[in-house]
Amino acid sequence: MLEAMFDAHLHVVDSATSGRDQTDHPDGAWWEGVDAGPPAIAARLDAAGVSGGVLVQAVGAHGFDNRFVLASAAALGEQWRCVVAVGDHSDDPVGTLVRAVESGATGARLFSIPAPLESWLDDDRGHLIVETCRAIKMTPTICCMPEEVSIAARLVAAYPDVEFAIDHAGFASIGGDEGDLGELVAQPNLTVKLSTGVFDHSPLEPAAVTRRLLDMVGHERLAWGSDHPQIRDRSYAELATLARSALDGLPSHVQAAVLVETTRRLWFPSS
Repeated sequence: MLEAMFDAHLHVVDSATSGRDQTDHPDGAWWEGVDAGPPAIAARLDAAGVSGGVLVQAVGAHGFDNRFVLASAAALGEQWRCVVAVGDHSDDPVGTLVRAVESGATGARLFSIPAPLESWLDDDRGHLIVETCRAIKMTPTICCMPEEVSIAARLVAAYPDVEFAIDHAGFASIGGDEGDLGELVAQPNLTVKLSTGVFDHSPLEPAAVTRRLLDMVGHERLAWGSDHPQIRDRSYAELATLARSALDGLPSHVQAAVLVETTRRLWFPSS
């Protein structure tokens, strides 16, 4: 087992200020009935041998109000970073990102769920957000459904000097209906997040999912993230074990890239 392991996709929720689900998630308010506070998340990671991670704005619970995720990452310390969210309905996305960087954020989530009737990812707003990320050294991460993946590919292609990530492999079924994912990952500046749902929604075994994605993007463009505690039908320890087992038998440098180094490169720039 690697001495260090980092989780690229975690959520925190403040139950006192969260509202109804804002994203049409099939499970509704998934944060109800689970302790999604920062101390509980950190304790679960520590018990599972995971050194730290990236807190991603839980849009379903908090919309585009990023204050809680920013405060949570700051409170947890140096082994933690956060990604704030902006979207087509965000007020002042540029100001949001500038203030977030000043508060320690290292990533911006271009959140487009549910898919709008007309995509904004490759329009003026999407480009402005990416240009802001480039100027203030934030990693832009796209979170969209399959119908917008080809549009996301155009956005990524327009900025070859910017490293992007795509949440949840664009919700493609790896080894099944991969849709336009191939067009997106053909962009060499795009990293895929290998989250638990990617394993769950594939007809392939987890090890085969990992190998398929490695064939598509290589080990330096793949980052594991649990999506805990939105994924709550298994313990955090089980999610970490799933990730390790899906990489079992691969060269140590490949395992290190997927479980540690890619995450640290994209979201821990000062470490």
